[in-house]
Amino acid sequence: MYRAKNLLILLSGVYCFSFTSPLLAQGTAEAAEILDIVMVEEQAQQPAATSEEVIEAQEERPADAAAYVDEKAQQYIMSKRRKFATQNKQVFMHAGTAIISLRPTEASWGDARVLAYTEAMQKAREAMLKQLYTSVAAETIRKSFKSNQLPEFSQEEIQTQSKFVALLDKLTALASATIDNELVELGIDPQEYDAAPPTKRKTMMQKAITQTVKTVSQGDITGTQIMKSYEKTDSNGNTAVSVVIATSNKKKNFLASLRKSKGNIAPEPGKAKMPVLDYLDKHQDNLMYQIGTKIHWDEKGYPVLLSFGMAGNDCNPADYEECVDNREFSYLDAELNAFAHIAETYNLVGRVEASSSNTSDKSRTATAILNDSNETETQEQTVAKVIKEISQMSKVTSSVKGLVGLQQVKRWSSKHPVTNREVNGVVLMWHPLTEQETRAFKSNKELKRSNHSGTKATITPVSGESDGADDEDF
Repeated sequence: MYRAKNLLILLSGVYCFSFTSPLLAQGTAEAAEILDIVMVEEQAQQPAATSEEVIEAQEERPADAAAYVDEKAQQYIMSKRRKFATQNKQVFMHAGTAIISLRPTEASWGDARVLAYTEAMQKAREAMLKQLYTSVAAETIRKSFKSNQLPEFSQEEIQTQSKFVALLDKLTALASATIDNELVELGIDPQEYDAAPPTKRKTMMQKAITQTVKTVSQGDITGTQIMKSYEKTDSNGNTAVSVVIATSNKKKNFLASLRKSKGNIAPEPGKAKMPVLDYLDKHQDNLMYQIGTKIHWDEKGYPVLLSFGMAGNDCNPADYEECVDNREFSYLDAELNAFAHIAETYNLVGRVEASSSNTSDKSRTATAILNDSNETETQEQTVAKVIKEISQMSKVTSSVKGLVGLQQVKRWSSKHPVTNREVNGVVLMWHPLTEQETRAFKSNKELKRSNHSGTKATITPVSGESDGADDEDF
C-alpha cells in the first residue's frame, strides 16, 4: 500500500485523476487519503483562490491591500511563465487589480466586490489587447516666443477711462458717503469695493514643448480565461482583488471546437477526473472565489465548460423576509453574470484607447496698470509649469447566438469570511452529452448514442506537454 501511494504521488502531474477517480467512486477512506495528497500538487481541481488563502491574507494585515494582491498576482505570473517556457508553450498572461469601492459595513459591499473583480478582469484584458494588437502615434511640438514691447494704454483708452471715472464720480458722489458709512458700521472696508484700476496683460516670452502619445489596441481575445484570483482586506478596511488571465492558441482552438461540435465529442479516458457535482460539492466553500469559466474533465473524460457567476445581497441581515426576497434577485443576477462569462469565453473582442500629453511651459507676462494719474505702471512675472494629462478608455463586447445544452447545476449562498456579507452564486454547465440530448429533444427525435464515435476535442498536443494543473488547457 505504501509503495502504491508513493507511485500515485509521483505520477500526480500526469495521470493522478485517471487513478483517483475510480477510488473516489468506491468511496473508501484510503482513496480519500490519496486524493488529499494529490490535490496539493494538482491545482487544476482547485478554485482560483481559496477561502483559506483569503483568511490567511486577512491575518497578515498589511497596510496596502492593493499592493499585496498585485504582488501575489505578479509572482504567480512569473512562476507560470517559467514553467511554460520549460514546456515550450506560448501562453499569454496578464493581471489586473482593483479595489472594492465600498466599505465592508455598507449594504452593497457584495455587489461592489463583484464589480471589483470585473474591473480587475477588464484591466487584465486591456494589457492583453495592448500586447497582441497595438498601433502607436506620437507627436512633439515645441514653441518659442519673445517680445520687448511692453503693454501700453492708447490715448483713446486713457481718455475713455477719464470720462468714465468722471461720470462715475458724479453718479456715486451722493450715495457713496452714505453707503460707506453703513459698510463701516457693518465692519466692512469700503475700499474693498472700489473699482479696480484698468489693466492690460501681454506675454513677453514663452518656451513650451508638448509631447502627445496615443495608442489604439483592438482585436479578438476569445479564449481568455482566468487562471488565478487573489483577494485581500488590509488593516484599514480596504479590500482589493487581483485576477490573472491567460490564453493561447491551443486554448482558443479548443474552445472553438467545443462551440462548433454540437456535442459530438468523444471522451478521453486519460483525462478523466471527478464528476462535476462532486467537484462543486468539494469546493462549496470556495466557490465565491471562482470567477469566469473553467474547463473540467468529468469522470468519463468528457470536457465540460463550467461558468461561475455571483452577486451580493444588500439586505438588512436582521430582516429575514427582505433577505429571502433579495436572494432570488441575487441568484438571477448571478445567472446573468455566468451567461456573460460563457459569451466572453466563446467570442470576445476588445478595444483600448490610451493617450498622454506632457507639456513643459515657461512664460514671462507683463501687466500694465493705469493709475489715477493716468500714468502706466508695469509689473512682470515669470511662471514655469509642467502639465501632464493621461486618459484611457476600454470596451470589450461579446455575443453568442444559439447556445444549446447549458444548464444550471448549482446554486450556492455563503457568508464572506472577512465581512460576513452574503454572496450568492450560480454555476452553469455545458456538457457535450447534454447538448446532444437537448438537440434531439428539440428535433423530437430519440437520441441514439454510439460508442464514443465523436470527435476528440483536444488539439494536437505539443511535445513536452503534461496534464499538470490548469496548464494542460494552454
